[in-house]
Amino acid sequence: MSDEASPEHNRVEPAHERSSATSAVAVPLVALGLLAAAVWLGTKPAALQQAQPVVTTGQRTGPVDPLPSWNDGPTKQAILDFVAAVTTESAPTFVPRAERIAVFDHDGTLVCEKPLMHGMFLVDRVKALVDRRPELAHEEPFATLLTGDLEFVRRLGKKFFTDLTFSTLAGVPEEKLEAEARDFLRTARHPAFDVPLGDVAYQPMKELVALLEAKGFAVWICSGSGVHFMRPAAELWYGIGPERVIASRPLTELREVEEPSPDNEKTPNRRLDLVVLPQLHVLNDEERKPVSIGEHIGRRPILAVGNVGTTGDIEMLRWSQAGDRPSLQLLVLHDDDAREMAYGEPGNESLDAAATYGWQVVRMANDWKQVFAKPLAKRAAAVPPAPAAIAPQVVAPIAPAAASGSAEPSPAPPVEPAAEGPPPTKWEQELAVYEQADRDTPPEAGGIVLLGSSNIRMWTTLADDFPGMNVINRGVGGCRLVELAEFAPRLVAAPKPRVIVVAAGTNDVAAGMSTDEIRVAFERLVEALRGDHPEATIAFLAISPTVKRWDQLERQVAANAAIKTVIDSRGDAKIVYLDANAAFLGPDGKPAAECFLDDMQHPSTIGNSRRAEILRPLLRDLVSKP
Repeated sequence: MSDEASPEHNRVEPAHERSSATSAVAVPLVALGLLAAAVWLGTKPAALQQAQPVVTTGQRTGPVDPLPSWNDGPTKQAILDFVAAVTTESAPTFVPRAERIAVFDHDGTLVCEKPLMHGMFLVDRVKALVDRRPELAHEEPFATLLTGDLEFVRRLGKKFFTDLTFSTLAGVPEEKLEAEARDFLRTARHPAFDVPLGDVAYQPMKELVALLEAKGFAVWICSGSGVHFMRPAAELWYGIGPERVIASRPLTELREVEEPSPDNEKTPNRRLDLVVLPQLHVLNDEERKPVSIGEHIGRRPILAVGNVGTTGDIEMLRWSQAGDRPSLQLLVLHDDDAREMAYGEPGNESLDAAATYGWQVVRMANDWKQVFAKPLAKRAAAVPPAPAAIAPQVVAPIAPAAASGSAEPSPAPPVEPAAEGPPPTKWEQELAVYEQADRDTPPEAGGIVLLGSSNIRMWTTLADDFPGMNVINRGVGGCRLVELAEFAPRLVAAPKPRVIVVAAGTNDVAAGMSTDEIRVAFERLVEALRGDHPEATIAFLAISPTVKRWDQLERQVAANAAIKTVIDSRGDAKIVYLDANAAFLGPDGKPAAECFLDDMQHPSTIGNSRRAEILRPLLRDLVSKP
């Protein structure tokens, strides 16, 4: 790889082009177990004092800038100094070529990880399978994956995927899976930037890989994503061959998959393939990464690069630093929402480790002159213009004329009929599941219960988004305020919460209920909860705008205003109104596409993490009040 490659080309030609035969679509469901660990979290990065680089000796040796996409500054200089220090034979810090090992995490380190591309590939394969077998659309995990919700997979468990894979698609050859991944990589587009996936590889990191290879480093990728996706991606985007890819992988075995050809007597050999078995063999994350590096490379890397996001790279960077040779550890911080994304970790573990061990933090906003090979703009959400009476920049309650009898807003444009919610029998089943779980493992009392519909039920990262806060999910898909008033007491009976958050009303508006009907339903819900939990604080979380239902914004705002009026008129400090709608809006005041799943209705992990960032201090305050 040459460091003079044109930045306009995101594909780096690998040393050996590999053939890509068109094959039948197959879904590597064992890889769903790998996906379950590839959690994408996100909160606003915490401030961190710039760490001093571990190696600070050496000078630039030539007029050509090998890192043109990096801004001049301490981070770029630390990299150049380190490379010079370990490659200058006369220097006491010289490292022989055989020991110049560099390892890079992939998602969030070399390429934009929101959404997780391996997860996109799996959803694509599931959709292809369901096209052939429509009955699977109503079974898990297919039903959930078809919504685009990748995080929900984690709750279903590894054994579920093992059994499912064994009964459906075990025995798929590795080469077929990788061929399908290549086809996907050539055609898929990034949902936030609307460009080919390879275009969101980080240009500064591609330049760093080129510099290292030119200086005699062996560059490896060490990723938590599935190996059958990572091998084609690494070769296509960075020119790194499959022999230098370490990733999560299932068990495989050698099988004879074809009969010998009767037309070729000289080669009676059957075709042998390595086929995937329904057992996850290696989950390449956290402390497993150093083990995998040792098994594959047999040497400790002197350069290790990871990113802030899931704490999965800490052990890899620590192990790299603990060797006898000079070393450098880089940690990418996503703090540039304008050009890419801005997020961190709920517990701030990676940045804390960087401060403790002196790793070099790569601040995307300050250290990178450009993020991608060419400037990219986030895709604007495909929404109609805002209703005339509502300012799109602000989603806030409007003041009604009076607490009662307030005028209805002007009729909304015709909307598609709301999907019917689950029948009462299904709600009864969901309630029974919650009640049985509470009997099996009684929840800790005095915490926070979130009531709502699928926007709460599908919020599967609550524990990570609200660390140490005893937050309990009691979402029931499809329900409205009017139904919550009937069965909410059963949902909160066992948890005995100190705070009850009500996040409902979206389905009421979509079903065509009037503002007064929604107000009455909320009042009934409050009375139902007050009966058994008079000391609990009830917090109504404002109905939030979405891409799909943007045309219902005016009616949503009116419903929020009516409920806020009810709360204000009571003068009760234990009934409060919360608004976290800013979490879902882009700079133009409209719903941001990356904050929603593919259905453009339910919050994505990014949207939920931003919502949690607003709610965390508010809920802590409510829990702490007597």
